[in-house]
Amino acid sequence: MYLIKNGTVHIGDGTVQEHCDVLTDGKTIKAVGTGLATEGATLIDAEGCHVFPGFIDPVSSIGAMGIPGRYYDNNEHSDPVTPEMNLKYSIDPDEVNRQEFYKSGITAIGLAPTNSNLMGGQIAVCKTAAQKMKERLVKEGAGLKCSVTSAVKQTYGSNSQLPMTKMGIFFLLQETLRKARSTAADQRSEKQQVICSVFDDCKMPVFAAASSKNEIDGLLHMMKGEKVQLNLVDSFCFADSLKEIMEQKVGIVLGNVNNMSQIAKNGMDLTKLQDLLANGNKIAFTNTCGGWSEGREVFIWSAIEAYRAGVAAEDVVKMMSLYPAQMLGADERLGTLEAGKDADISIFSAHPVTSYAAKVVHSMINGEVLF
Repeated sequence: MYLIKNGTVHIGDGTVQEHCDVLTDGKTIKAVGTGLATEGATLIDAEGCHVFPGFIDPVSSIGAMGIPGRYYDNNEHSDPVTPEMNLKYSIDPDEVNRQEFYKSGITAIGLAPTNSNLMGGQIAVCKTAAQKMKERLVKEGAGLKCSVTSAVKQTYGSNSQLPMTKMGIFFLLQETLRKARSTAADQRSEKQQVICSVFDDCKMPVFAAASSKNEIDGLLHMMKGEKVQLNLVDSFCFADSLKEIMEQKVGIVLGNVNNMSQIAKNGMDLTKLQDLLANGNKIAFTNTCGGWSEGREVFIWSAIEAYRAGVAAEDVVKMMSLYPAQMLGADERLGTLEAGKDADISIFSAHPVTSYAAKVVHSMINGEVLF
């Protein structure tokens, strides 16, 4: 049991409480408020510090890449359509541990396949603590990772296999959906069962990598009228398709906007993030770009760029905590500091979105202080 005292507490939903306390009990948060006291609790003095819910990276590759050998256990490229694959079987806990995500405030990641497959497999949500897997696995089947990027045609074109072109990518996506839906329910293959459960029954959202305007526009055109919640990953040219994204309430997971000068290269207009937030679109960040992860620092750097573009600091906090939790369907446990939710808490010396000098001084996952 821990009692975090007198911090500036950022709930994660936009609410900020000054001189506030957070009381944990075991793996969960017991109470959030002022003047909390209890005998037997270990005191953490947070005066002058900022207390946040643990941040969440919803589409990370780190944890299944085989660093440093890089055997890419999240890159099943024997078939461009593998929606039945489950990332939880590729989680390398040692690899996650070595990254020490919690030192940047990231307490949970959505481990995802790369961008090489049209439908790559299912995302698994995992805590970043060095704990037993049964303690750190939050949810499997949290989303279906898809891709319409050039990585797909590069992977299969070299083998003279469909899809070798962009038209092949979109044809295969359309044909895969058509075949699954036209097959009688009792005769569907395992992959067809997953496809129908996602696109017809909305059992999980879709996280689809689409970076350029033509990739985004093509995907939005195909998904118009579909019931499934679509989230664009990387989506560096999102502002060029703003109207359609707003109309379809598509989520955005921004990749590393500083990688290879993506902001300048794509003429990114990050000020449009405010329009999306006002429209109710959910936005999140990832340290992954092009299907490959680049280190935990990238996550906060992208958040800072959004703040510099005019997004309010607490809206950026939502993009780091609440929104990714909602995208992954894990918001009953993660994303905000509320009684009953997991005790995943990051305490910074300053606000990490508004100050480059901010550092993590305490990090807690499942009620255990790690740092």
